[in-house]
Amino acid sequence: RRSDRRTSHGPAGYVFGAWAGFLYSWIGIMLGSAFAYVFARLVGRPVIQKLIGAKRIEKIDHVLASSKGRSALFLLFLVPGMPKDSLSFGVGLTDFRFAEFIVLSGLGRAPALLVSTMIGSQVHARDYTSIAITVVVAGLVIGAAYFYEKRRSAT
Repeated sequence: RRSDRRTSHGPAGYVFGAWAGFLYSWIGIMLGSAFAYVFARLVGRPVIQKLIGAKRIEKIDHVLASSKGRSALFLLFLVPGMPKDSLSFGVGLTDFRFAEFIVLSGLGRAPALLVSTMIGSQVHARDYTSIAITVVVAGLVIGAAYFYEKRRSAT
């Protein structure tokens, strides 16, 4: 689907630097997410099903209906590569309050966005050592989180 194209925010870091690129990208992402949420509330389920598909809506409904729905939403926004636009539309069809949605999506998206803009800034500076360090640290954090969650869910 068009709304789920994966984008890299590294160019924002390349053009504006890590922090300004992060800020500009984050503001744009949050405005887009807010629009998707409000749009879904206004037009309703039939239109959103046509836009993102009934299967995605069902998956989102299932995840958010659980007792851990808020934690699941945060984790879905945290994981790189998830269809976050679809999530934003889908959450607009639920009982999530707007402010709660904005906080969870904003905090969940921030880490991957920051890493991406940092790498873009480091590419611009041709600081390949910093790129390698950033990638290794991000990989270690993702790996640690994965194993922590795997161990936690096994108990």
